[in-house]
Amino acid sequence: MAEFKLTDENGVSYKVTAETQEQALAAFKKMTSGMTEKKESVLSRFWTSVTGSDADPSVADISSANLGLPPAKAAEMTALLATTRSPDRLRSGIARIEPEAEFSEDEAGRLIAVLPLYRDGEKTGQFTRVYPNEPGLGLTEGLQVSGAIAAATPIGRGLKALGVTTTGVKGAAAVGATEAGLVEAASSQLSDVPFQVTDVPLGAAGGVAGEKLFNLVGSLVNIARRSGPESVLGPDGRLLPGPAKIAQDAGLNPDEVSANVAAEIQKQVRRGVEPEAAGVSAMSTGLPVEVPMTAGQVTGSKGQQLAEDAMASGVMGRSAEQQMKTFQQGQQEALRENIGALTERLAPDAAPISKGEGGRLAQEALVAAREGDRARASDLYKQARASGAAVLKPDEALDFAEAARVSYREGFTPATAPKMDALLTDLDDIMLNGGDIKSLQSWRTRVSNLRKGEPDTEGAAATDVLRMFDQRLSDAIDNQLVIGDQAAIDVWQQAVKNWGQYKSKWDSKGGMLGILTDEVGTGTARRLKVAPESAANAIFTSTASGLAKKTNLARDLLNLKKNLPTPEWNALRQEAFIRLSKEAEGVFREGEQVVSGVKFKKAWENLKTENLGVVNNLFSKEERDLITQFSNVAARATNTAVNASNSSNQAMGLIQKLAAMLAASGPGKAIINNVVGQIIREPYGAMRAAQSTAQRAAPRQITAPAVGAGTGAVLSQEEELGPRIPFTGRMTVGGQQ
Repeated sequence: MAEFKLTDENGVSYKVTAETQEQALAAFKKMTSGMTEKKESVLSRFWTSVTGSDADPSVADISSANLGLPPAKAAEMTALLATTRSPDRLRSGIARIEPEAEFSEDEAGRLIAVLPLYRDGEKTGQFTRVYPNEPGLGLTEGLQVSGAIAAATPIGRGLKALGVTTTGVKGAAAVGATEAGLVEAASSQLSDVPFQVTDVPLGAAGGVAGEKLFNLVGSLVNIARRSGPESVLGPDGRLLPGPAKIAQDAGLNPDEVSANVAAEIQKQVRRGVEPEAAGVSAMSTGLPVEVPMTAGQVTGSKGQQLAEDAMASGVMGRSAEQQMKTFQQGQQEALRENIGALTERLAPDAAPISKGEGGRLAQEALVAAREGDRARASDLYKQARASGAAVLKPDEALDFAEAARVSYREGFTPATAPKMDALLTDLDDIMLNGGDIKSLQSWRTRVSNLRKGEPDTEGAAATDVLRMFDQRLSDAIDNQLVIGDQAAIDVWQQAVKNWGQYKSKWDSKGGMLGILTDEVGTGTARRLKVAPESAANAIFTSTASGLAKKTNLARDLLNLKKNLPTPEWNALRQEAFIRLSKEAEGVFREGEQVVSGVKFKKAWENLKTENLGVVNNLFSKEERDLITQFSNVAARATNTAVNASNSSNQAMGLIQKLAAMLAASGPGKAIINNVVGQIIREPYGAMRAAQSTAQRAAPRQITAPAVGAGTGAVLSQEEELGPRIPFTGRMTVGGQQ
């Protein structure tokens, strides 16, 4: 037999006697298997705390025990449960409210109260065991965490009357300290426990979490810290894969994140803000006009958004409703201002235009350019007519006349277009007399006159013949089939070539330049075929959605860009954006049409997908990124969860719900719901609304609680941490709240 020295996982050494090392190890494992207890992980302990899975199943929660308390006792009990989590204060307070109460603890150390049952306001002689502090996250903890009795608005008014600031960081601390003082005073009075001065600085620091959420807050802090600035941007200034995914979750395309937005994300993450919330905030602050957003909009939490919808609908009192509506109005103003600012950026140093004006300005510039080109063409022909002799070669002259008649015969006869037939006979005579270029040009003018007035068969025949005439004469000059004075030939060549370019540019079939500048009518009745007020519609179609579907629009825009002066081209770009922004028009709210960021984003993304050439021709890369950024912010700000079924609004009455559970039936329960609940709901709603709108575009930071200090940690995001209550708002770490 030999002696072996073995050490367990806790560092304790043992001597084991056995024949072999394998036998010693087997004996050691058998011996220690019942001596060691597996250490529960931090996550496991946290989850047990959140769910309350280690609670005694035979003990009911106080909110579901049907105590049937008289109205006065129910009101006091509700206020006590809404202001403290301290077992000592609960024990003292419950004993004051119900002197017959007795107390014990379960195996996990939770306080258990033994309380008498009431019926119709009288004791039944029966008792029941309840948890005053519900295991896990339940209704009573929800009231305490939410700061249910904090009168934020009355506090603010009182502080202002004393000359104390109530805005910004200092103002928030002042309100927080006062709020904590009121809650502490209420809890102290209800439980007959001395007022704790230390709870006031806890409130000023933001006092935020209960013991159960400490690990959760710490994990969020660590995640944010690990996602520090050095891990957000790569050396090339682009988001790395991890942050890029976060940006996508926040509605950002990593390839469309501008430098200033990326820098803002980096700065906020350095301060400890959650990367996703930092991305949303950075998008907003990077716009021409910062768009304020609620806590629910910044975090994307549907639960918080439903709460904010309930506030706006008046469920949480008039003060909360007014705060939310005022905030929404400011948000809408910021969205409209951004649309105006983005429009102005497309035409720097120019007066803003209205819808339709961009098309009118572009048409005016094109009409002036066409008249200039026509004048130049006329001057060149005048110079050619004043030059020396130039004639077609005899063979070319005969072929020329025959080609003109063939073109005419393809669609017309002397019976359908007799005037054009007669002019062709005149052309034969010109060719027989030598094919003089001057005579040919005079003949061309006579043919062109057939096209004046209302469209008819003669005009159509003339158009076909002239198309052949211009091409054939240009080819003859280029191929040296014209003889005579070389100087005259050169001038004629220049005039004919310039005329061909003019026709190609302005009379191209279906071309936008011709569509916008063609005229109809004669004399004083002559006018533009497309009226100035309809020019923008002719270019873009009457609706912004048509931009994505209109064929050849990218080609037309490129042609317009080449032929328009910069100011008029910019005005046309503004016109396009104005039409796009019209897609953001949403429903009417209280008589005013709201901006729908969802509709704008949908129209913008559809345009980029269906007609990217249009987008690229109209806007630079920087402009496209900024428009995309605005579309993301606008969609985030206006696409929030709405409680259409009103179910969450009913769930907002937590205080009334708890009070009603504790109270007797009949008149007592009605008093609780209508009187006590109303007294508490109004300041609670005002406080929640203030919290929801206080973040605006910059979410609160996550700050780690210092060990042994009275500082708190702030959660900027609501999470569904239990089956019965959405958890958000203020919670304290290290205090007795």
